[in-house]
Amino acid sequence: MFKIEYLPAQNRLICTVESITMDEVEAYNREYKAALTKVKPGFTGLTDLSKGKLFTQEVAVALAPLGELSVEKGLTKWAYYTGSAVSKMQMKRMFGDIVVSFEKLDDAEAYLNS
Repeated sequence: MFKIEYLPAQNRLICTVESITMDEVEAYNREYKAALTKVKPGFTGLTDLSKGKLFTQEVAVALAPLGELSVEKGLTKWAYYTGSAVSKMQMKRMFGDIVVSFEKLDDAEAYLNS
């Protein structure tokens, strides 16, 4: 279960992820790439993983290329918020230095707005 939305006033993608299975990877990729067509260079992104489950290794590998694609489209900052230390490590492995993880939504938004 996931939701991807674009906020034009902030030039920000917001992804809310509870889970992504291999059956959902294609739909996620399709929706994410459609959202990328709306962004302007210099956009930011926020992923809410607060209710999320860890991705399987298969799903993590399938989603990892989206980080580079986002950078090509002009991504400047991306923040994740999650209370899970393991989830933070997984995001770091998948997307490297592109992402910064936070435990609270307010902290993630403050980072993106700075």
